Amino acid sequence: MANSEYEYVKREFEYDRHLPPSNWIVVRIDGCHFHRFSKIHAFEKPNDENALNLMNDCATAMLEKFPDIVFAYGVSDEYRYDIRHPFIPCLPYSFVFREETQFYHRRESKILSLCVSYFTSVYVMKWKDFFPNKELKEPPYFDARAVCYPNLKTIRDYLAWRQVDCKLLELQSKCSCHINNQYNTCFWMLVKSGKSEQEAQLALKGTFAKDKNELLAQQFQIKYDDEPAMFRKGSSVYREKVETTVKTDDYGNPIKRPRLKVTVAHIDIIGPEFWENHQHILREGKFMLEFVKKIGIGHMLPPCNWIVIRINACQFDQFSIMHSFDKPNDETALRLMNASASLMMERYPDIVFGYGFSNEYSFVFHEKTELYQRQESQILSSCSSCFTSLYMTKWKEFFPKKELVQTPRFEAEALCCPKLKIVCEYLSWRQAECHAANQYDTCFWMLVKSGKSEKEAHEILKGTLSKDKNELLFHQFQMNYNNEPVMFRKGSCIYQQKVEELSGAEGGNNGTRERWDVKVDHVDLGPGFWQKHPLIMTNC
Repeated sequence: MANSEYEYVKREFEYDRHLPPSNWIVVRIDGCHFHRFSKIHAFEKPNDENALNLMNDCATAMLEKFPDIVFAYGVSDEYRYDIRHPFIPCLPYSFVFREETQFYHRRESKILSLCVSYFTSVYVMKWKDFFPNKELKEPPYFDARAVCYPNLKTIRDYLAWRQVDCKLLELQSKCSCHINNQYNTCFWMLVKSGKSEQEAQLALKGTFAKDKNELLAQQFQIKYDDEPAMFRKGSSVYREKVETTVKTDDYGNPIKRPRLKVTVAHIDIIGPEFWENHQHILREGKFMLEFVKKIGIGHMLPPCNWIVIRINACQFDQFSIMHSFDKPNDETALRLMNASASLMMERYPDIVFGYGFSNEYSFVFHEKTELYQRQESQILSSCSSCFTSLYMTKWKEFFPKKELVQTPRFEAEALCCPKLKIVCEYLSWRQAECHAANQYDTCFWMLVKSGKSEKEAHEILKGTLSKDKNELLFHQFQMNYNNEPVMFRKGSCIYQQKVEELSGAEGGNNGTRERWDVKVDHVDLGPGFWQKHPLIMTNC
């Protein structure tokens, strides 16, 4: 880290919320704007089995990647309904981390952003496996939230609540915004039979489960209980004990050992039978469904503060080696980061500025933003997921001859700055970090390319100052560091810039009109830049 006058912004304004110890952590991942996504990709109604299986495959990958996740549950009837968007086939998934987990030292921002980013990566990567004849026309992204449960009883109650919630809502709620799979099945059968969506909604208003079963049986000869279990019961993902052949003895007989294999099942998890037969997952507890809904109160970022979301790639050294990125800087990879960041600004109008270098990007949301009602978990997770999705969907454009062989993952953290001056000093700090890191990396890789081992290169650079590195580059390699590409030395900033364009006017006279375009620049973020561009932060 560069020792600069701006480092105080990290110490004093970065949110670093740790989830309480000895609590089970549930990370719930849900799709963002999936009504639009499902319409664009023509998902089947009321249930698209391929879309749900894709979500299940993502959940399976999560358990395979993160050993501390012991159970996951996605309920296919957890759709949202209103007359404008009656079909949203996203399978919200709850991931249960064991109570003693020290994953990322239980830092909420890290856990949420990493989980949702990896989930998004797998979704995009596996899309072709489930939709071989459908192009991914729009990047999908998700948000996430974390809830802590203090004991086994409450975690069991939470999972039971997720499965039973559809019935509770049907019996106890008069709101037609949340309904179960049974409602969706009836609704779309009525629509397919010729009724309008409004007529179908009115026909089902006030009906109970028994009424819907009779409607399906009498009008459409459908027995609801014969519908696929995945639609009715959701999907449970867990590690099942299986016998696996590890070797054979001298006589050719297989020697088997018990192993844990990730399994997807569509079963009843409300009653005790499943848990009694799978005691290695959770121990048995009593049920009390009502209070668990009240525990998940999100943390809100303070009002009238500028919000900075910093997104950083995880295990990027390994990722760059696997994809043969140039050292010390791969210009194409940096331009891919910039393109993803530019699209982020288009998708999130409240982002007024972005700054990035190497494998990170910081996004500044203006102080008046009400994105997700300033819920920290949803802002962090949706930004991390969206950036991941954009990065993956733009990959082929920048690397047409390179296959994406490993899913990228990005973590995120939030800072709140009460004054604009602090935001500017935060950005200056990140630029100082960019200079220090790039100068070191340039020296390091020049030494390695000259024949030094990586260990020898580190030893040579140990304790050197900026001046020493400049002299090393000049005397040993005839390189003037200040002549290196400005994007490498200063990083990249994105902001909206007002431009004028010609437009046709009445009477054949040409006029001009203004618009705001996203600009990528590589400049010194000192006071002179902000004086030259006073509208960047004030055009909110």
